Amino acid sequence: MNSPAIAPDTIVLIHGFWVTPRSWEHWKSYYEGKGYTVLTPAYPGFEVEVEALNADPSPIEAVTVAQIMERLEGVVGGLDAPPILIGHSAGGVFTQILLDRGYGAAGVAINSAPTEGVKRIPLSQIRATFPVLKNPANFQANDALGQFCLSERHYADAVSSLQRAHQLKPDDFQAAYDLAQAYQGAGQYEKAKALVQQQIAKGDRADWHRLLGDVEEALNNPLAAEREYERGVELEPSEQNYFAWGGELLQHRAVEAAIDVFARGVSAFPHSERMIAALGAALYAHGSYEQGAQRVCGASDLKPTDPEPYLFLGKMELASPRPLPCVTEKLARFARTQPNNSWANYYYAVALLNSDEKARRQEAETLFQRATQIDPKFAQAYLQLGILQAERDDRQSAKESFEKAAASDPNLPDPHFRLAQLYRRTGDQQRASQELQTFERLKQSDAAAVEQRRREIRQFVVVMKGAPAAVSQ
Repeated sequence: MNSPAIAPDTIVLIHGFWVTPRSWEHWKSYYEGKGYTVLTPAYPGFEVEVEALNADPSPIEAVTVAQIMERLEGVVGGLDAPPILIGHSAGGVFTQILLDRGYGAAGVAINSAPTEGVKRIPLSQIRATFPVLKNPANFQANDALGQFCLSERHYADAVSSLQRAHQLKPDDFQAAYDLAQAYQGAGQYEKAKALVQQQIAKGDRADWHRLLGDVEEALNNPLAAEREYERGVELEPSEQNYFAWGGELLQHRAVEAAIDVFARGVSAFPHSERMIAALGAALYAHGSYEQGAQRVCGASDLKPTDPEPYLFLGKMELASPRPLPCVTEKLARFARTQPNNSWANYYYAVALLNSDEKARRQEAETLFQRATQIDPKFAQAYLQLGILQAERDDRQSAKESFEKAAASDPNLPDPHFRLAQLYRRTGDQQRASQELQTFERLKQSDAAAVEQRRREIRQFVVVMKGAPAAVSQ
């Protein structure tokens, strides 16, 4: 029997920019009066009084999002139990990021600053705030508007402004780099390629070769892309460049070469979670299942709140011909630390079934049920739940689970095969025949989906690649 959930007894208040934790002083006393423990962590450099911050705002200019998140994760992660998070303005954004990374029992964002891709005001109104654009010879205004459009993924608008900025300052590295990225985002790959090659002729830089690799990949020139990524590593053997090179090789099934590159990357950057995970993916794609699993398990230990290594471990466990070492333990942690994640419950249940411990099949069934409660359209969880119910001869429950699986994913063939088996047992040959026909029809179209899932395992580094890093100057 599950123990009842314990209500959070701690609140963490996260302030915004231009203020300090003192902005929460009345909130802090109010919630402490209600019996809560209340924490008001400061951003790095914001530990001073607001008067001092107004007199010297340099900490506001110097602090980065990564530094803020490291501070907040340290505070929240050090608590005995997940707290309630409340954030204002920029603090609202950080609250959302913390929740997304598995921190906090609940969160409230008050007048939150917009996250990426969410605009508070229309682009036309943003344009109106740049009256200086009436003078097309103003570099700063064109560059600022172009960067904004690029960050918001309005690539066509970004191209228009950044072209003007580049024409005004053709030797400005960042303006040229932003314009090449805008061309790429707008699908103008040949223009992006020509611009990057022009810049390389002026000065050979790793950033240009990495970007040209991205463009060549978009143009379906994988060999040219691989050469550019390799050149990027030669010029600057950074973590980002190693990852781009190895990811290109793995994506195009040059598995042994990818293993070599990622191994070199791990040697140079032994604490890079994504590099270790990518090496594990490459080893797994090569057929070294146990070694691959061990590497991805190690990556999950570096940052236990990041779901990506766990999700990949779950895929590995599903596809592996035999149980993998360390996977059950790590997926147990995934389910324990992120109990409201449907995939965490599902993959841990799969690992328990693969362990062949009959005593844990009931636990697996409970996890599958929880996954479907979190996500009522989780077809695979319904399917596995139905299989366990059929094993204990609970035919009615199994039938309902298989029907829910089929309804949740009409292209999934397996529920129809299981339903055919149930109808045969009850003597309903007509319905059994209908379900088998549906199964055979869907099975033919499912072959491509199976191959796609295999490609996803090899290419999971694309997910780990994440947002583009800032270029070095």
